[in-house]
Amino acid sequence: MSVVARACLTLIVIDGWITDIWIEGREPEITIHDYDWGETDPDASRDSDGLPYSKINWRQPVWKLGLSLYPPEKEISHGTD
Repeated sequence: MSVVARACLTLIVIDGWITDIWIEGREPEITIHDYDWGETDPDASRDSDGLPYSKINWRQPVWKLGLSLYPPEKEISHGTD
């Protein structure tokens, strides 16, 4: 049985926020499967369990995703809500 090397994911964290994502030393194309939007999306895609999701292809800087390492109750609003 051969062992397949797994890709290396690097998250750059500054002040509790993920500001950059690298996979194998390269910036990846980011696709999000949003299950919150999927329920109301009239043309939703389906996962292997049949659950609806909206596919989002992200082409902006990673930091604009707003990925935080804080639990929601500890989030600090920066006036962008």
